[in-house]
Amino acid sequence: MTSKEIESRSGVPRANIRYYEAEGLLRPARAKNGYRDYSEADLAVLERVKLLRRLGVPIEELKALQGGSRSLSEALDRRLAALGGEREALERVAQVCGQLRQSGETFETLDPGTYLTALDAPALPPAAGEVWWKAPPAPALPASDALPVYTGLTRRLLARLFDEWGLTLVLIAAIALTGRNPSLANGLAIQFAVEVIWLFLEPLLLRLFGTTPGKALLGLRITGTSGERLSYSEGFTRHLLLLWYGKGAFIPIWSWIQMFRTANRCWNDEPQPWDVDTAYTAAPFRPLRHIGAFVLAAALISVCGEAANSYSQLPPNRGDLTVAEFAENYNRQAVYILSSPTWILDEAGAWKRAPDPPGVIVTGTGASWRRNHDFRYTLENGAVRAVTWERSLENTEEWIYIPVYDITAAATALAWSRENTPLWTSARKGLVSDLVGADWENGFTVRKNGAVITWEVESRNFYVNGDSGLAVPVDDAKADNFLFWRCTIALEE
Repeated sequence: MTSKEIESRSGVPRANIRYYEAEGLLRPARAKNGYRDYSEADLAVLERVKLLRRLGVPIEELKALQGGSRSLSEALDRRLAALGGEREALERVAQVCGQLRQSGETFETLDPGTYLTALDAPALPPAAGEVWWKAPPAPALPASDALPVYTGLTRRLLARLFDEWGLTLVLIAAIALTGRNPSLANGLAIQFAVEVIWLFLEPLLLRLFGTTPGKALLGLRITGTSGERLSYSEGFTRHLLLLWYGKGAFIPIWSWIQMFRTANRCWNDEPQPWDVDTAYTAAPFRPLRHIGAFVLAAALISVCGEAANSYSQLPPNRGDLTVAEFAENYNRQAVYILSSPTWILDEAGAWKRAPDPPGVIVTGTGASWRRNHDFRYTLENGAVRAVTWERSLENTEEWIYIPVYDITAAATALAWSRENTPLWTSARKGLVSDLVGADWENGFTVRKNGAVITWEVESRNFYVNGDSGLAVPVDDAKADNFLFWRCTIALEE
């Protein structure tokens, strides 16, 4: 029979049944699918355990009975002796309570010495008079006969959100440190990567520490039935069950149904399917300690993530740059800003085609004008002091590319190479935002981070739009049109 069937037939809650299994009193068989398969003999053992536990026979006594090292009569004699002592103690308590009640004492006038002596007396005669207390109900199964399972929804949810959020920040920081712009990454791919990494990481953390960072911050711990740490395979199986029963394997609609069921089990103080064979404990909640630790850890992770992101945006070469070093800086910044630039610079600072991404063939890349319009470099003692880039054309019906992001990459490659450039992006982001939002139609000058970026443009019968990065002829046919632009990026003295 299944767990549900034996629970229904015996009247013993499933949590108690799991506890008796953990103590070795029940040993159900396992079906091919891994589920428990209880026999009629298991049901009979469970009912015996239920009776004797309600009579107050200790678990250790039951183990001795089952192992044959003690007889039932011996166990019951020991229990009767214990009950006799408890009965005498209760009778003594009842007698003293009656005497104290009839004395008319108040709290202020009460002299406890006489009554304490009576409580410690070897025995008392039966109390005379009316019995005014109620007989206690038949004892139920001890509350300790169940694995501890913490069901508080808020703390459990916050712990898991912190773990996944922290891992997401770590992954984003790692992407940034490889020279890739996390903001250009696929959000769904990052989320999928977090779920896959956490699938293997959480079981390892539970194996090593019995908790995870988020759970530790909120005073939560997961162990085996006897307090031992879970094995890696047990933690892995637990996480797979959580993915299905807790998150619905991210299947649309079904995932929302499963999440509602998860919350409902917490509200009803029921264990989750992935916590059935584990002990999930929670330390007493101390708001200042737990919330303070949670906020402090979140702030620390955020600062570290932003530091990694800020550092990753700095060009690799700092100080006075040679042309080759400027080219390396440009290529690095172009990858970060454009993700997959079609054109990069060689060691001489001239344009060259970037390798095509795997499986992608790039066409229509404007090869002719790139080759004929290289950067011009102004050097001082071999160090780059200014970079100029210009282009002119007339009588054309082509749409002309305005290199907004190429110029942004070149400006950051030179301006952020200064030794005094601040680490944090908050102190540097004004350069990028000023360039992207500048007046590309009429020209502009931007002074930021120790550099001056000047954009000069002359046009006739052209519409220049920096937002779209295009200069478009006024009409479709060749006409009397003209376009000239020049960009100069110079270091300030």
